[in-house]
Amino acid sequence: MNRLSLLLGTRMAARSESRNKSTEWWGALQCPPKPCAKAGTPTRFGTFALTLSVLRSSRSTSKALLFLLWALVSLTRAAESETLTDPAYRLAPDDPAWRDLAATFAHQPDATAQFSEQRFFPFKKAPVELKGESRVSATRGLSLHYTAPEERIVILDAQGVLVRDARGENAAPADPRAAAANAALVQVLRFDFVALAEHFELFGQREGAAWKLAFVPRAADLRRAVGMIIIAGDADVLNRIEIRRSPKQYVAIQIGPPRAAPFTADELQRFFR
Repeated sequence: MNRLSLLLGTRMAARSESRNKSTEWWGALQCPPKPCAKAGTPTRFGTFALTLSVLRSSRSTSKALLFLLWALVSLTRAAESETLTDPAYRLAPDDPAWRDLAATFAHQPDATAQFSEQRFFPFKKAPVELKGESRVSATRGLSLHYTAPEERIVILDAQGVLVRDARGENAAPADPRAAAANAALVQVLRFDFVALAEHFELFGQREGAAWKLAFVPRAADLRRAVGMIIIAGDADVLNRIEIRRSPKQYVAIQIGPPRAAPFTADELQRFFR
């Protein structure tokens, strides 16, 4: 019995770790959280006491501080999401206040940028980190060339998701929710509010040149699986994409300054389809 338990535990851990390291954001969001050690929801006082106990029992101060920082970031992100989706910030697909930005992004040239991606899970104190280079094309979609921790290319376009790695080329498994979310990302990059409004509620904030947009699925099953999509930028530059399933489980992509230039024939063949 002990050997069987050990074998099952090893397989479950390996499966969870494999999902954590997957370079497809949809798989990262579907990784289920670990069950709680005790039933019930902690009160505010209970949460504070738990934090203190973690700080006292931690083997090193650095680990305790990391845990506390992770918790504070999660709470901050949750508060930002709630503020952004306030009914006061709801947008109509043809909202006049956003027409200039929508027109700008609809005619953006091909661009390349460095990016870093963090995947947050309820059962991990530190996020899983990935790095690479993104390519955005108004006609071809989005291509993410992951360079660390392993090399892989993930293409999101009107046909769905395609993954290229050392083993070859594979399309993502058919899943209506994943297809809807991936199509939404392509539409988001084009600022196609009319198409997005069919499946998502739109919310937005603007302060000077800075802006944020949130897209909340209308369908309950997609909302449970994805949560919401949040993008942020400054003027005509997109610098952050989040796919937020919950305050503690989400994918955040930070995009560096874009380099606008037409893609070469070799780039189109390698990074798109």
